[in-house]
Amino acid sequence: MVKLIAFDLDGTLIDSRLDLAGAVNQMRGSMGLEPLSAERIVGFVGNGVANLVRRSIADSEVDFDEALRRMKAFYADHLIDTTTLYPGVASGVRALRLDGVKLAVVTNKPAAATARILSGLRVAEFFNDVIGGDDDYPLKPEPDALNALAGRYGFSPGDCWILGDHYTDLEAGRRAGFRRALARYGFGDPKGERPDIEVASFTEFVEYIKHL
Repeated sequence: MVKLIAFDLDGTLIDSRLDLAGAVNQMRGSMGLEPLSAERIVGFVGNGVANLVRRSIADSEVDFDEALRRMKAFYADHLIDTTTLYPGVASGVRALRLDGVKLAVVTNKPAAATARILSGLRVAEFFNDVIGGDDDYPLKPEPDALNALAGRYGFSPGDCWILGDHYTDLEAGRRAGFRRALARYGFGDPKGERPDIEVASFTEFVEYIKHL
Protein backbone atom coordinates (compact mmCIF):
# COMPACT_ATOMS: atom_id res chain seq x y z
CA MET A 1 0.00 0.00 0.00
CA VAL A 2 1.31 3.46 -0.90
CA LYS A 3 1.02 5.72 2.15
CA LEU A 4 3.28 8.66 1.32
CA ILE A 5 4.77 10.18 -1.83
CA ALA A 6 7.55 12.75 -1.78
CA PHE A 7 7.92 14.84 -4.92
CA ASP A 8 10.86 16.81 -6.16
CA LEU A 9 9.86 20.25 -7.48
CA ASP A 10 11.91 21.50 -10.43
CA GLY A 11 11.75 19.03 -13.30
CA THR A 12 9.13 16.91 -11.54
CA LEU A 13 6.12 19.04 -10.59
CA ILE A 14 7.11 22.21 -12.46
CA ASP A 15 8.94 23.21 -15.62
CA SER A 16 10.94 26.16 -14.29
CA ARG A 17 13.77 26.21 -16.82
CA LEU A 18 13.21 29.61 -18.39
CA ASP A 19 12.66 31.47 -15.13
CA LEU A 20 15.78 29.93 -13.57
CA ALA A 21 17.87 30.70 -16.65
CA GLY A 22 16.48 34.21 -16.81
CA ALA A 23 17.40 34.95 -13.18
CA VAL A 24 20.92 33.59 -13.66
CA ASN A 25 21.46 35.71 -16.75
CA GLN A 26 20.02 38.79 -15.04
CA MET A 27 22.58 38.24 -12.28
CA ARG A 28 25.38 37.72 -14.77
CA GLY A 29 24.42 40.80 -16.77
CA SER A 30 24.28 42.96 -13.63
CA MET A 31 27.86 41.89 -12.88
CA GLY A 32 29.19 42.56 -16.36
CA LEU A 33 29.12 38.96 -17.58
CA GLU A 34 27.82 37.61 -20.87
CA PRO A 35 24.66 35.48 -20.79
CA LEU A 36 24.82 31.69 -20.82
CA SER A 37 22.52 29.48 -22.86
CA ALA A 38 19.41 28.28 -21.06
CA GLU A 39 20.45 24.69 -21.78
CA ARG A 40 23.78 25.20 -20.02
CA ILE A 41 22.19 26.81 -16.99
CA VAL A 42 19.60 24.05 -16.69
CA GLY A 43 22.48 21.58 -16.53
CA PHE A 44 23.59 23.32 -13.33
CA VAL A 45 20.23 22.80 -11.56
CA GLY A 46 19.57 20.17 -8.90
CA ASN A 47 21.93 20.73 -6.00
CA GLY A 48 20.52 23.92 -4.51
CA VAL A 49 20.69 27.61 -5.39
CA ALA A 50 24.20 28.13 -4.02
CA ASN A 51 25.60 25.44 -6.29
CA LEU A 52 23.59 26.79 -9.22
CA VAL A 53 25.16 30.22 -8.76
CA ARG A 54 28.63 28.82 -8.13
CA ARG A 55 28.51 26.85 -11.37
CA SER A 56 27.02 29.80 -13.26
CA ILE A 57 29.94 32.11 -12.41
CA ALA A 58 32.72 29.55 -12.66
CA ASP A 59 34.02 31.32 -15.78
CA SER A 60 34.55 34.58 -13.89
CA GLU A 61 36.09 36.10 -10.77
CA VAL A 62 33.01 37.93 -9.49
CA ASP A 63 32.16 37.77 -5.80
CA PHE A 64 30.13 34.66 -5.02
CA ASP A 65 28.16 36.10 -2.12
CA GLU A 66 27.08 39.11 -4.17
CA ALA A 67 26.21 36.91 -7.14
CA LEU A 68 24.09 34.69 -4.88
CA ARG A 69 22.32 37.69 -3.37
CA ARG A 70 21.49 39.11 -6.79
CA MET A 71 20.36 35.79 -8.20
CA LYS A 72 17.97 35.25 -5.28
CA ALA A 73 16.60 38.77 -5.64
CA PHE A 74 16.05 38.49 -9.38
CA TYR A 75 14.47 35.05 -9.08
CA ALA A 76 12.15 36.13 -6.26
CA ASP A 77 10.61 38.68 -8.64
CA HIS A 78 10.12 36.17 -11.48
CA LEU A 79 9.19 32.84 -9.87
CA ILE A 80 6.28 32.00 -12.15
CA ASP A 81 6.66 34.31 -15.14
CA THR A 82 6.94 31.29 -17.42
CA THR A 83 7.01 28.42 -14.93
CA THR A 84 4.14 25.96 -15.29
CA LEU A 85 2.98 22.70 -13.80
CA TYR A 86 3.75 19.70 -15.94
CA PRO A 87 0.66 18.23 -17.63
CA GLY A 88 -1.42 16.13 -15.25
CA VAL A 89 0.10 17.46 -12.03
CA ALA A 90 -2.90 19.44 -10.74
CA SER A 91 -5.42 16.66 -11.36
CA GLY A 92 -2.95 13.98 -10.30
CA VAL A 93 -2.10 15.34 -6.86
CA ARG A 94 -5.78 16.02 -6.25
CA ALA A 95 -6.64 12.40 -7.08
CA LEU A 96 -3.87 11.03 -4.87
CA ARG A 97 -5.00 13.12 -1.91
CA LEU A 98 -8.58 11.93 -2.41
CA ASP A 99 -7.24 8.38 -2.25
CA GLY A 100 -5.80 9.15 1.18
CA VAL A 101 -2.11 9.28 0.24
CA LYS A 102 0.05 11.74 2.18
CA LEU A 103 1.86 14.05 -0.24
CA ALA A 104 5.03 16.05 0.34
CA VAL A 105 7.36 18.26 -1.65
CA VAL A 106 11.03 17.74 -0.84
CA THR A 107 13.21 20.13 -2.80
CA ASN A 108 16.65 21.71 -2.66
CA LYS A 109 15.00 25.02 -3.63
CA PRO A 110 14.56 27.49 -0.72
CA ALA A 111 11.34 26.96 1.22
CA ALA A 112 9.89 30.46 0.76
CA ALA A 113 10.25 30.33 -3.03
CA THR A 114 8.79 26.83 -3.06
CA ALA A 115 5.74 27.91 -1.07
CA ARG A 116 5.13 30.90 -3.33
CA ILE A 117 5.38 28.77 -6.46
CA LEU A 118 2.99 26.09 -5.17
CA SER A 119 0.54 28.76 -4.07
CA GLY A 120 0.83 30.72 -7.30
CA LEU A 121 0.21 27.59 -9.35
CA ARG A 122 -2.74 26.69 -7.09
CA VAL A 123 -1.60 23.31 -5.83
CA ALA A 124 -0.31 24.16 -2.33
CA GLU A 125 -3.45 22.81 -0.66
CA PHE A 126 -2.76 19.26 -1.82
CA PHE A 127 0.53 18.83 0.04
CA ASN A 128 0.70 17.76 3.67
CA ASP A 129 4.35 18.79 3.97
CA VAL A 130 6.78 21.03 2.10
CA ILE A 131 10.49 20.79 2.92
CA GLY A 132 12.83 23.26 1.25
CA GLY A 133 16.58 23.37 0.88
CA ASP A 134 17.03 25.86 3.70
CA ASP A 135 14.92 23.95 6.22
CA ASP A 136 16.41 21.84 9.01
CA TYR A 137 17.76 19.01 6.86
CA PRO A 138 20.79 18.55 4.60
CA LEU A 139 20.16 18.88 0.88
CA LYS A 140 19.32 15.82 -1.17
CA PRO A 141 20.94 13.36 -1.88
CA GLU A 142 21.13 13.15 1.91
CA PRO A 143 18.08 11.13 3.05
CA ASP A 144 17.34 13.03 6.27
CA ALA A 145 14.22 14.84 5.05
CA LEU A 146 12.70 11.61 3.73
CA ASN A 147 13.56 9.77 6.93
CA ALA A 148 11.85 12.54 8.91
CA LEU A 149 8.70 12.36 6.80
CA ALA A 150 8.32 8.60 7.19
CA GLY A 151 8.98 8.91 10.92
CA ARG A 152 6.52 11.76 11.35
CA TYR A 153 3.66 9.58 10.16
CA GLY A 154 4.96 6.28 11.46
CA PHE A 155 5.18 4.80 7.97
CA SER A 156 7.51 2.04 6.87
CA PRO A 157 9.90 3.37 4.17
CA GLY A 158 8.74 0.52 1.94
CA ASP A 159 5.27 2.09 1.86
CA CYS A 160 6.70 5.42 0.69
CA TRP A 161 7.72 6.65 -2.76
CA ILE A 162 9.77 9.49 -4.17
CA LEU A 163 9.28 10.84 -7.69
CA GLY A 164 12.11 12.92 -9.09
CA ASP A 165 14.10 13.66 -12.22
CA HIS A 166 17.61 13.90 -10.76
CA TYR A 167 20.11 11.57 -9.16
CA THR A 168 19.80 13.56 -5.93
CA ASP A 169 16.16 12.46 -5.61
CA LEU A 170 16.85 8.85 -6.47
CA GLU A 171 19.90 8.55 -4.22
CA ALA A 172 18.04 10.13 -1.31
CA GLY A 173 15.19 7.69 -1.86
CA ARG A 174 17.53 4.71 -2.04
CA ARG A 175 19.30 5.71 1.17
CA ALA A 176 15.98 6.26 2.95
CA GLY A 177 14.55 2.91 1.79
CA PHE A 178 11.80 4.56 -0.28
CA ARG A 179 10.61 3.14 -3.58
CA ARG A 180 11.75 5.37 -6.42
CA ALA A 181 10.31 6.64 -9.68
CA LEU A 182 12.28 8.57 -12.28
CA ALA A 183 10.46 11.42 -14.02
CA ARG A 184 11.88 10.97 -17.51
CA TYR A 185 10.00 14.06 -18.70
CA GLY A 186 12.10 16.31 -16.44
CA PHE A 187 15.47 17.92 -17.04
CA GLY A 188 17.65 16.25 -14.40
CA ASP A 189 20.32 13.56 -14.72
CA PRO A 190 19.74 10.21 -12.99
CA LYS A 191 23.42 9.26 -13.42
CA GLY A 192 23.92 5.69 -12.24
CA GLU A 193 20.80 5.41 -10.10
CA ARG A 194 18.41 2.57 -10.97
CA PRO A 195 14.84 3.44 -9.96
CA ASP A 196 11.99 1.02 -9.41
CA ILE A 197 10.12 2.55 -12.35
CA GLU A 198 10.55 5.23 -15.00
CA VAL A 199 7.62 7.33 -16.21
CA ALA A 200 7.23 9.49 -19.29
CA SER A 201 4.57 11.73 -17.71
CA PHE A 202 3.14 12.65 -14.34
CA THR A 203 -0.14 11.05 -15.35
CA GLU A 204 1.64 7.76 -15.99
CA PHE A 205 3.06 7.86 -12.47
CA VAL A 206 -0.36 8.54 -10.90
CA GLU A 207 -1.95 5.68 -12.84
CA TYR A 208 0.82 3.32 -11.74
CA ILE A 209 0.37 4.27 -8.08
CA LYS A 210 -3.41 3.99 -8.21
CA HIS A 211 -3.14 0.41 -9.48
CA LEU A 212 -0.78 -0.83 -6.79
